[in-house]
Amino acid sequence: MNVPVNLSRGGQLALPAPSGDIGAAPKVKGSLRVAFVSIALFILAFSVWAWAAPLNSAAIASGYLEAAGGGRRTVQHLEGGIVREFLVKEGQFVRAGQPLVLLDATQSDASDAALRSTFYGLLAQDARLDAERRGLRAPVYPVELTAQASDPEIRDIIQTSNEEFASRQRGLSEQAQIYTQRIGQTYADIRSSEAQIASLSDQGKLLADEEMGVNMLVDEGLERKSRLLALQRQRAFVTGEQGKLTNALDRYRNTIGESRAQMASLRSQMAAEAAAQQPEVQLKIAETREKMKVSRDIRSRQQIVSPIDGRVSNLRLITPGGVLGSGQPVLDIVPTSEKIVVSARLKPTDVDVVHEGLQAEVKLTPYKARVIPNLFGTVREVSPDAIYDKDANQIYYKVIVEISPEQLKRYPSVKLMSGMPAEVFIDLGSSSLFSMFFQPMIDSFNRSFRES
Repeated sequence: MNVPVNLSRGGQLALPAPSGDIGAAPKVKGSLRVAFVSIALFILAFSVWAWAAPLNSAAIASGYLEAAGGGRRTVQHLEGGIVREFLVKEGQFVRAGQPLVLLDATQSDASDAALRSTFYGLLAQDARLDAERRGLRAPVYPVELTAQASDPEIRDIIQTSNEEFASRQRGLSEQAQIYTQRIGQTYADIRSSEAQIASLSDQGKLLADEEMGVNMLVDEGLERKSRLLALQRQRAFVTGEQGKLTNALDRYRNTIGESRAQMASLRSQMAAEAAAQQPEVQLKIAETREKMKVSRDIRSRQQIVSPIDGRVSNLRLITPGGVLGSGQPVLDIVPTSEKIVVSARLKPTDVDVVHEGLQAEVKLTPYKARVIPNLFGTVREVSPDAIYDKDANQIYYKVIVEISPEQLKRYPSVKLMSGMPAEVFIDLGSSSLFSMFFQPMIDSFNRSFRES
């Protein structure tokens, strides 16, 4: 477009007068001013809302459903053994105490029978020793033994003990009889010696009288002196024989006393031997009794039973005749009668604000939110210490959340099953958006200043 140019006086360039479009500039400035004010008001309003408006905050923890008693139970066997028969199948419902697996009991039965025979034999031996110690005519057996006298093995044990007691008593009686016979013979010797002494005493008196008469005749010269000496020798011999017999009587009496003492010592010696043996036998009884308890405990576990009501899961099939190792898991029992709760993993950074009694919302992952909304529950337990999961390389606190029974009644189609994944939102109260946004930055700055 051609614009006319005018040259004024003095040689200066003169521009044409502005057209009418230049007058629209004040209108544009007014529009911008309104826009800036609107934005400022919006920012101000948003800041006030972010500062003052309460927003609910929550700690999020993921987890799964489990029985309130601790989830599934893994059934194991302490000693292990040879599997005889499996009595259940995968998914089968079982009651507490119901047999699950039978183990071969041949070895345990043999061990228990041997201990049982030893134990009752020791009881019989203790009763026999007690009878010998107390001088009884027969052993008095304990009720623990006599109560099973109908058992042929127990009858044989009692009979053997009675025969041994009778045999020892016969031996004692035979030894006592020997001493009795010796005492009787000694009494006969005493009577014979006393008769001989009496006879010699009479002979001595007669010889003394004869000697007196011969002595008078010798004094008168009517008898030879040799005869007098012969009578004196004869009387001296009789006196000597009397002395020998008197000494023999003392020996006989001593023999009787010794025989009686030896006969009495027979019973006391037997009683002493029994008293010395009895404590050792009683100690063996106590030891065997404890071994029998252990053996019976092992026998009772030859039948593996269910600890709780539930369904069989993760059955580790071992063929009959196979070996079950000590402590080896056999199967799992998933509880059905216990209350189901949520076991969730809480971040360590949230443990300071989560405690028992807080309200929570549970989202069951398998169910769609439009079908089953979040269920309300309550925090029932927070683990007192952190737990380290080596496999996941994760540190967490275990939180137990109990779902409200009223919630479950409202949704009868919801079937809670152990192992079902869930997500938990623990209500921590309300806070502002400003606090949520800037608090991490403030904490970071504070930590940086402290480190510097």
